[in-house]
Amino acid sequence: DGYHTVMTHRSMCELGLLPPDNVAVSPAHVSLSGGHGAGVLGAPPGIPAPPYMGYPEEVVSGLSEGYGHDVHGELLKRTM
Repeated sequence: DGYHTVMTHRSMCELGLLPPDNVAVSPAHVSLSGGHGAGVLGAPPGIPAPPYMGYPEEVVSGLSEGYGHDVHGELLKRTM
């Protein structure tokens, strides 16, 4: 349930009950079949996110092999 905090509690900001969320300004949740889903966050404008979510180099170096295609590793590079 990695999207719970961002997606559920974000509604409090959208309703004006909490101050604007400066950390996750553009969250998205994609629902897939079989009960699966994906949560996507973006860094605030002007604040660079660490590449590969800050994972250490030994993890990053195995991404293409683990995913089987470079495009997946490149997507993770730009994702929080």
